[in-house]
Amino acid sequence: MITMAVFGATISYALMMLSHILLRIREPELERPFRTPGGVFTTAIALVLSLVAFASTFVVSLESALWAAVFYAVLLAYFVLYSRHHLVAKSPDEEFALITGAENELNLD
Repeated sequence: MITMAVFGATISYALMMLSHILLRIREPELERPFRTPGGVFTTAIALVLSLVAFASTFVVSLESALWAAVFYAVLLAYFVLYSRHHLVAKSPDEEFALITGAENELNLD
């Protein structure tokens, strides 16, 4: 069970670090409320460390890591093939915007 948690967490960390680097490269002038100390350099270090931690899950227990990979692949396939097409709720930001717009319309009349 812990291998599955580490497997998922390290994938998540790696994707967040990669997203941060790509965003900094593609949108360098984007206004940000928080600047990462060290910028892309420290993010790259975190990316490498997360990939090392990910690889270590296979070293510790190959069978557990492979079962975790199969489990995540099945869940990803379920999301891609079915679930994303049947999402009902909107994001909280979208809901808030709809409520605010409706309240504004009521106040105008």
